[in-house]
Order: sequence, then C-alpha cells, then structure tokens
Amino acid sequence: MPRPNLFFSDLASLEQQINQLFEGTRHINQPSHNSWSPAVDIYETANSFVLTAEVPGVSSEGIDVKVVDNQLTLRGERRWDREGCAEVGSEQFHRLESAYGKFERSFNLSERIDVANISASLDKGVLTVELPKRTPKVQKIKVETE
Repeated sequence: MPRPNLFFSDLASLEQQINQLFEGTRHINQPSHNSWSPAVDIYETANSFVLTAEVPGVSSEGIDVKVVDNQLTLRGERRWDREGCAEVGSEQFHRLESAYGKFERSFNLSERIDVANISASLDKGVLTVELPKRTPKVQKIKVETE
C-alpha cells in the first residue's frame, strides 16, 4: 500500500496558513468575489502628486472619485464578465485568481493639495488621479518701528 506524500500535504497546509496571515480569514481555495483592493502607486512631481490605481476591466463609468473633508476616495466595482466564455454555464474553472467585486480606497490629502483642480483619467486599466500642489501664498509683512 503506497504511503501518502506528507511533504506535499504539509506544504499545502503551510501555504494556506501563510495566505491566512496576509488575507485575514479567507481560505486559499475560496477566492473572494465580494471585494478587492486595487494596487496604488503615489509619486510626486514638481507641480503635483500623482496617484495611479490598477483597475483592469473597470470602465470609467464604474469608478467614483470624490474628495470629502480632505479625503480622496476611489470607489467602484469590477464585474465578472462570463459572456467571454464559449459556453456560459458549461465552463469548468480549474483556478480562479482574478478578484472581482466592489472596491474602495481612501487617502488623506495634504493641505498642500489644490482640491479644486484635481483631475482623473482612465487609460488601459490604469486610473490616474492628478493632485496639483497649491501655489504658496506669499504675504509681505511690513515691519514697523517705533
């Protein structure tokens, strides 16, 4: 009688435990389709801060970008389009790693941001939010002598 390969069993168990550490209570064989969080990069240029978010498969109509009380919020939903499958309902997935569902990311904005002139664009699955810097107001103060 062949012995079960304990190495692979232990390896799968270890992988599941590591995934649970990074993903909360979600199990490795149960992909979440309720929510996901797009990857975000933020960098600074001479005139602005730029935020890019990876939102493949999401249309511009499916994304909501708002600023409320100096907090930038990105909200939207990535829907699973099963129409692309040859025979809807007959497919048998062997692995499903793509995340689908609603997402929301929020970022506190610096007082250096010109909120009135924030702009956003979507190109090839990347949302770009440009956060222009405020022009510093210089006020000359007269020094009086007595």
